Amino acid sequence: MAELTQKDRQEAAAFNGTRKLIRPHLPPQDRRRGTDPLHADDPLTHALAEPHSITESSHAEAFYFQKQIQMQTEMMVVLDDGDELRGIIEWYDKCVVKLRVGRQRVLVYKSGIKYLFKASEAQQHSSVMK
Repeated sequence: MAELTQKDRQEAAAFNGTRKLIRPHLPPQDRRRGTDPLHADDPLTHALAEPHSITESSHAEAFYFQKQIQMQTEMMVVLDDGDELRGIIEWYDKCVVKLRVGRQRVLVYKSGIKYLFKASEAQQHSSVMK
C-alpha cells in the first residue's frame, strides 16, 4: 500500500499543472471516418499546414467601406461588363458587397466590380467619366 502512495506522489510531482494537446499525425484519408461531403475537410488541418507568407495590408479598403456605410453615402458601382449600380453600401466582406438599390438589396461579387466611387462625384465630374 505504501508503494502505491509513493508512486502516486511521484506522478503528482511530475505533473506540473499544464497539459499539452497531442494530435496524432494521420494520413489525410484516415483523418475523418465519415463520407459526409459537408465535413470532408478536417477543420484543424490549417494547424498542421506549413505557415505561408502573410501579406501586409494597409486596411484601406476596410476603412473606406466602413466610412461609406456609416455615412450612408450613395455609391456608383461600375461592373466589369459596363453595367452601373447606384446604391448605398449596407454590408461587405472579403468577397462581396451588399448594396441597397432603391427598395432592393443586391449582392455583388468584388471580383465583378471594375471600380466604384461616390455618386456625388459622378455629377461633378460627368465629363471626365465619359
